[in-house]
Amino acid sequence: MLYSRAGRLSEIQDVFNPNPLEDMGEIELYYQDVTEARTGDVYSGFVEKMELLLEDSHNSLIHKLFVGHAGVGKTTELYRLKHGAQEKGFLTCFGRCDIDLDSGDIEYTDVLLYILDLLVLQARDNDLKISDNLIKNIENYWNTDTELSTTISLQAEAEIEASAQAEAGIGKVVKLLARVRAVLKNSAESKRVIRTRVEPRSSELIGQIKEVIGEIRSQLSKSGRPDIPFVILDGLDKIPLEQARKIFKENGSRFQSLQIHLLVTFPISLSYTPEYKDIQIWFPNPAKLPMIKLRDWRNGAYTPNYTEGKETLKNIVKKRADLSLFTEEALEELITYTGGYLRDLFRCICDAALRARLRKSARIELSDAVKALEVLESDLNGRYGDELIGKMEEIYRGGKYVSSSEEITTLLQIGAVLEYNGTRWCDLHPLVEKWLIRNRRIS
Repeated sequence: MLYSRAGRLSEIQDVFNPNPLEDMGEIELYYQDVTEARTGDVYSGFVEKMELLLEDSHNSLIHKLFVGHAGVGKTTELYRLKHGAQEKGFLTCFGRCDIDLDSGDIEYTDVLLYILDLLVLQARDNDLKISDNLIKNIENYWNTDTELSTTISLQAEAEIEASAQAEAGIGKVVKLLARVRAVLKNSAESKRVIRTRVEPRSSELIGQIKEVIGEIRSQLSKSGRPDIPFVILDGLDKIPLEQARKIFKENGSRFQSLQIHLLVTFPISLSYTPEYKDIQIWFPNPAKLPMIKLRDWRNGAYTPNYTEGKETLKNIVKKRADLSLFTEEALEELITYTGGYLRDLFRCICDAALRARLRKSARIELSDAVKALEVLESDLNGRYGDELIGKMEEIYRGGKYVSSSEEITTLLQIGAVLEYNGTRWCDLHPLVEKWLIRNRRIS
């Protein structure tokens, strides 16, 4: 990627794409610290607090949930944390469950296998050794079960083995686990076979993960590096809620026994359910990344003349593009009606830029912004039914600090309601509020 600010509308699509900031070049150019606008406290930065927690946790383990709406910026924060942890010497494993696995269908055994995969891969890349006995044990786990061996060999061979050369030692295990990962991502029937065969032997799998961790920790300690591996799992916030319940509540104890620092993303809607308390037994002290708030709700009313959120979002846009590409009214409209939700803001900027280019204009004007927002409004208001309007009216009328309910879980999941400040304060998405009022669904 070429790192530059957009100076023309034809460059908008590249700089406002929805992908997270991944490498340090992108982060240094585009990242804007918005901690205070998110939380109201400049000293509550997620990455900064996590880095201190890692430094201070010499003998204790961090097993933590990271909660926030999809598209709010969690993955960018996780990449920042990954780079910071690596600079401090931590063996850091970063996994994208939404890319490497099938995010629509994940079980706890898939996650355990993925953790083993990440640890072995990082051990190899950091020139750490895994003993021959342990390598043999991992191979035997798959090869002594004929159905398992046949499944991973036949289903993944075309994708993983087509150009691979025979390897020995840790490289051989890396290839084997890559086969398993390919099956878990791409083949529903083979995935079922793996789960059926692995689940009864999950304790054996966990034992192998613990042995790998033990050998890694021993070598890290001898080299003077922090000896607890740090595993970051992104994308688990996107999985179906029932599967999230099975992974985090029913099988959370299986992860607690692993001698690693473990940070996992978590569905925000599930944080508003009774199960959340039980899940925190295994993943205590969760962290939240709230929206950038455009309105400040205190003591039952909006704070007058609150502008910090809008100014923060304008600075984010300014990092990526020359503000002369927007009329003042257009940028104000785009910021106001996307509610501090970066993914929605970027989407509407891109749509508005295309319309402006079709008009042969050199900048985005108010009409372009309005049309882009209308498309998003139609999308958002098609995600819920009449049965949820009563709850939305309750929020609109001042019930911002909502309690656990199936209705609020659904509204958060579909993005019709957004959480701010990380303190269980929610509000309607501005385009949802606008549509409900205009169509007299709430008064």
